[in-house]
Amino acid sequence: MTSTREIRSLDKSWKEFLFSFSGFGPNFLMVLMGAYFTDALNPAAFEGNSTYQTIAGGACFILPAIFPILYAIAKAFDGIIDVPFAYVTDTLSTRWGRRRPAIAVCFIPMVLGFVLSWIPIGGAENQLLNTIWIIIWNMVFFASYTMCLIAFYGSLSTACTDEPQRLRVSGYKSFFDTISYCIVYALVPLLLDLMKMHINIFVFFCTPLMLTMLIPLFLIKEGEKYGYPENEGLKPEKISIAESVKLTFKNRIFRRWTYVNCCSFFGLQMFLSAMNGMIIGGMGFDGLGMAIANTCAFAPVPIMLYLFNKSKAKWGVRATYQSCLLLFAVAIMSFFFASTFVCGTDNVPLQFVISCTGSVCGSWAIGAFFMMPYLAPAQIASVEHKLTGRNHSAMYFAGNAVTTSIVGAISGSLVYEYIKNLFISKEASGIVWAQSAESAAAEFGLGADITSVFNLGNLLVPFIVCASCLGGFFLAFKMPKDYTPDVLAREFKNMDPSLDISEFENVEEKQEKKEVIFVQIGLSILSGFLFGFIWLSFILKSAKELAGTKQRALLWILASLVPFASIFVFLKLRSDLLAAAKARGVEMKMSKVALIVSAILLPIAPVNIVALSLIQHKINKLYA
Repeated sequence: MTSTREIRSLDKSWKEFLFSFSGFGPNFLMVLMGAYFTDALNPAAFEGNSTYQTIAGGACFILPAIFPILYAIAKAFDGIIDVPFAYVTDTLSTRWGRRRPAIAVCFIPMVLGFVLSWIPIGGAENQLLNTIWIIIWNMVFFASYTMCLIAFYGSLSTACTDEPQRLRVSGYKSFFDTISYCIVYALVPLLLDLMKMHINIFVFFCTPLMLTMLIPLFLIKEGEKYGYPENEGLKPEKISIAESVKLTFKNRIFRRWTYVNCCSFFGLQMFLSAMNGMIIGGMGFDGLGMAIANTCAFAPVPIMLYLFNKSKAKWGVRATYQSCLLLFAVAIMSFFFASTFVCGTDNVPLQFVISCTGSVCGSWAIGAFFMMPYLAPAQIASVEHKLTGRNHSAMYFAGNAVTTSIVGAISGSLVYEYIKNLFISKEASGIVWAQSAESAAAEFGLGADITSVFNLGNLLVPFIVCASCLGGFFLAFKMPKDYTPDVLAREFKNMDPSLDISEFENVEEKQEKKEVIFVQIGLSILSGFLFGFIWLSFILKSAKELAGTKQRALLWILASLVPFASIFVFLKLRSDLLAAAKARGVEMKMSKVALIVSAILLPIAPVNIVALSLIQHKINKLYA
């Protein structure tokens, strides 16, 4: 019989990191779809503002009255099929293993479904054809994406041998999720404006990232060489789909987590679906303004994730997660108070102060929203497997997915998609339903004047999200104080007194937990700098195009890797851009003091958001 040690899939540190990277491509593209897809097809929430976040000329390509219902059904379908798919991948036994065949079979349909969803074949004239076409390919994409990810997540409880390794892999996974959200929400708006590229074209260039989903095919040790599908001596008890579903949803620990997760996901999904509309339409920001606001939200996430782990080690998961829900409920209201409806159009500095402050506060919760949906089910499944011998870990992730898919379909696909077509005006009473701000102005009898017309959906979203997070905060009092194996074992013991939990008592893992903290610090540094590294490279590229700045590679290396060398780089960029502005007859000022002071306080250029924003603002002015 093969020993357990010999069949470890993640027996080296680099394999843990690479394994966590597997879902990056599909998750990144799913986040991209969640952020831009429906607004690109129906740009009503942009309130008439011009943006490359639309398809072609910004026309509406779907039927606004029907599409939200069908899209919500497609999203709910995505969740419902998780249950049979999870059962298949939990019980599959082939010569190639249990998890790998599901990923291999569903990979090509996942790629095709994603690409074809972004191609409205009927043009702007045939909205009905587009609606049917897009929904069909959405369902293909959602189904195949779900099978791939369920198989991947289901392997977490067996690929990882203990809690510290599971925490490391969850931490790496959270890191890559953070990178996805940083790029999608902070960098993509800037890239679209700089490259003058519409979102659907950008998506096609990003599609090859799907290939990361093939990594588990080479890392997971299962199949004929290692057993069917596991080491024969550790073969799990086979259970029926009905029993697996029953065990999952009758599990009191999982059910209480699900209630809280549904509340937080309802708010989070609506927030992510509406974010672009709230920033571009509600606040009137351009791509740069959106990049700055979102950088404040996502760049601090790895640091917040490290602090989250420190806090949960001292206070427990429940109290720490409750603090995340409470702070996010407060932070989301900044999108209302920073809107042009409240601040007007002449108070941009005030809008930036409000939105950036709220974004930094909200970043405390974002990291937890990334980590907990992976950590909680994996920990519950792992402890149950050790106590009872039943391994149906994928069903816990399926239970997670089916519930969040349904609430996500209601919040982001149904409620938001309808309320974003509602408009109000300060000059006229009532609420009108329209496909654009121009149509709403005509309905109000204001002619072509849209300055006093506001998208009601952009104003309502913060209040809905706030209420959802507060609901999750109060429901969280029913959760266990922590999700460590010893705490979960006692919870299982309360449900079934016959279980023997002696192996979970007095377990010492201090050394391993120190390693987890070290990993989190490293990830915080790497992730926190990533956006700045990319942003700086684009700034230098623009400076070469506009001002002829030379030696871009050398300047990038100096500013990125040598402390305080960014002072020289920023001053050179300032000099080159001012000279270019003078040659073009453009009046431009740029504070030398602000650049020097910020570079002293933040000596590595990629973390100096202040200087990068100042320079980017001048570059945008020259482009204009």
